[in-house]
Amino acid sequence: MTYEFSNDSILIYVELDSQGKSIEWKWDAGKGNWINKYSSHRTNCDVYGYCGAFGICDSSIRPICSCLKGFKPRNIEEWSRGNWSRGCFRTTPLQCQRDNKNGSGAGQGDDGFLEMKRMKVPAFPYPSSISNGQCKDQCMNMKNCSCVAYAYDDGIGCMLWSGDLIDVQKFSASGVDLYIRLPSSELDKEKSSKVIVITTVIGGIVVITMSTLFLWCRIAKYKGRNKKRKKIKHQFSSENIGENSIGVKLQQLPLFNFEELAAATDNFHHTKKLGQGGFGPVYKGTLDDGKEIAVKRLSKASGQGLEEFMNEVVVISKLQHRNLVKLLGCFVEGEEKMLVYEYMPNKSLDTFLFG
Repeated sequence: MTYEFSNDSILIYVELDSQGKSIEWKWDAGKGNWINKYSSHRTNCDVYGYCGAFGICDSSIRPICSCLKGFKPRNIEEWSRGNWSRGCFRTTPLQCQRDNKNGSGAGQGDDGFLEMKRMKVPAFPYPSSISNGQCKDQCMNMKNCSCVAYAYDDGIGCMLWSGDLIDVQKFSASGVDLYIRLPSSELDKEKSSKVIVITTVIGGIVVITMSTLFLWCRIAKYKGRNKKRKKIKHQFSSENIGENSIGVKLQQLPLFNFEELAAATDNFHHTKKLGQGGFGPVYKGTLDDGKEIAVKRLSKASGQGLEEFMNEVVVISKLQHRNLVKLLGCFVEGEEKMLVYEYMPNKSLDTFLFG
């Protein structure tokens, strides 16, 4: 083929290589060099039969070549090295092929078709003038079950393929729907894979939802606990004690939560009990950091209320003496009230006075 331009200053030549790749070069007088004006191949998938028979080429994934569903590479070693030219072969014969071999007739009912969307159809189809709805039936009824795939395009009509499927390519957009003939066993595997994927996705959504809900509850509980602690400290410092130095100390006094005090005392086990007073029982405990504490738990039968409890806190916070135990913090929630002191390993004063 030759052609020429009316403008003699335009210099162009076209190069066609052994793989069918066409490149158009144009002379750039300013750069003094030939530039690539057009190339028929954007990716290796545009090379004819790049993935061999029954191979599918997809430039958006790596490796770009894979076997169609129900097929595997003819040579695993060459395939793993990136040489896909020998293509793939069918792993399970079609049911009609097995029936013909056994002389039992065409059992086409056990074969089906796998739909593949947005495809560049294989080379060398057999065109047919029938409508889209009859394309599948014609493929199923072809003699000796020679039809291995079909497709339908509005501009072309029904297309049928027999023998090897060559130059199959996956497009990101456009293309037509290609239907590959497979035995029912392979189609069942495809359905099972879809069920597993759907189940996995649903399970993942459920786990994420439950985890998010659990985390939200923990955050809400933490915020509620901090809000309650601030309220208690404000009550101690403002309503009952006033804005003085004691109130400032109480605002700085740590507030423990019930869970950490229960864990420190083995859920207030009787073996951890140090003694009993008018206020209530006292338990020995160990915090997570290893610090030993004494927890005085207000007895509901003691008759002491919030006022008495706060009075004891105020009195202890006023007193500072090397022979008196230090108040480390407290806990107030509903009817449950506790004071947390430093632990005295040498027992209390009354033991030495009264034996």
